[in-house]
Amino acid sequence: MKKVLFIATISLTLLASCRDNKKNENVETQNTETTLSPEEMRQKEDSLKMVREENRLKDSVQQVQSHGHAH
Repeated sequence: MKKVLFIATISLTLLASCRDNKKNENVETQNTETTLSPEEMRQKEDSLKMVREENRLKDSVQQVQSHGHAH
């Protein structure tokens, strides 16, 4: 019985260590994929600013329509 438990423990330990390596590899690939050049960062910031401005204008229009003035 001790032999079976020992083998099961060793097997589970090896299995768990293999799974951790795969997670680390995935994290490394994600980190390299999310690195953007300065130009790409500027483009994303510009597009975010445009979206925020559009949302602000839409919100103001909705406020005027609902109760006559915007805040």
